[in-house]
Amino acid sequence: MGVFDDGGLGFSGTGLFFPGIGDAITPGCLCEGWGVAASGSSAYSYAGGSSGFSTAVFTAGATSDAGFSTVTTTSGLTITHTYSATASGNLFKVDVSIMNTSGADVSDLRYARTLDWDVPPGHFSDDFTTIWTGAAGGAPVGNVLHTSFDPFAAPDPLVLRDYVFGGPPNANATDQTGDLGAYFILSFGDLADGASRDFTTYIGFGRTVASLLADFAANGVGAYSYSYDNDGPAAFGWGFGGAGIGVPPIGGTPVPAPATLGLLGAGLIGLAALRRRQAA
Repeated sequence: MGVFDDGGLGFSGTGLFFPGIGDAITPGCLCEGWGVAASGSSAYSYAGGSSGFSTAVFTAGATSDAGFSTVTTTSGLTITHTYSATASGNLFKVDVSIMNTSGADVSDLRYARTLDWDVPPGHFSDDFTTIWTGAAGGAPVGNVLHTSFDPFAAPDPLVLRDYVFGGPPNANATDQTGDLGAYFILSFGDLADGASRDFTTYIGFGRTVASLLADFAANGVGAYSYSYDNDGPAAFGWGFGGAGIGVPPIGGTPVPAPATLGLLGAGLIGLAALRRRQAA
């Protein structure tokens, strides 16, 4: 993965790269990013740019598959995205922490992430995209407030997205065809001054949809999106899991992680390596 200072993907032309297959995010538009909002004020990162940020710093970890981004917003929130590899070897774990450093309590805290899937080799019309909101029937549960197949706008958590060609908002759908992505908004209520809200996201790939979902289950993912090309040998996905989002994991409880496939060591571009390349 290529991570910008603000925690968004796409740095140095790399979003999520699978050796021998290609990148699943950057072939079309770089329509990827995240946003945060509280007390009616929002800030976000999108397509390599940002709005409402005061500072953004990326710190490389001790290994090429680890590092963290720290962002402060003009409204007084501090957001940290900590990237690391999971035990399964096929997913990156992204621990997200939102701290209220504004000097006052805030209300209606929200977090959004959007991502346009462009899975090779065919991209666009040959891709099949799925969204699972976290519960049967499609109504978002827990801290999931809103979902959509539309990734083509800045991830302002105060803005819900209407019906698009992928299907209605706030609905489960499997293997929808077309140039689609996923948009999730999480809602956390009020946050006291000095307090933090923490949760976890995961992003990565599997040789098959079944293996990707097995990795999701092993890591407690409960709400997710994935996409694959009908001529490609891999499925790419991301989702929310673990404590902090109030969504039951796939299958109800996590299962033991499958054996490592070694893809990180086989050439998945590491975070720290990209930052060193930028510095050079």
